[in-house]
Amino acid sequence: MADQTAGKIGAAAQRASDNGRELYERAKDQAQSAIEAGRETFDAVAEEGKRQVESVSGVIRDWPLLSVGVAFLAGCLVSRLMHGGR
Repeated sequence: MADQTAGKIGAAAQRASDNGRELYERAKDQAQSAIEAGRETFDAVAEEGKRQVESVSGVIRDWPLLSVGVAFLAGCLVSRLMHGGR
């Protein structure tokens, strides 16, 4: 009787261990997939950012006075907003 109980306990422990390993592997695979998707998204966003910076740089080179004027007006607007419109 004790041998049967010990055998059943051992079998249950083995199944629990196998299930734990399977869950660990599944979670690890999902985490790796999420990390890879995040890397791809980051790379795409970084590439788009570089493209936008190059585009803005071209506009600044083409119209430097307009760029200075827009920067000045933006600074005035931010100043007004930060000082409550005084």
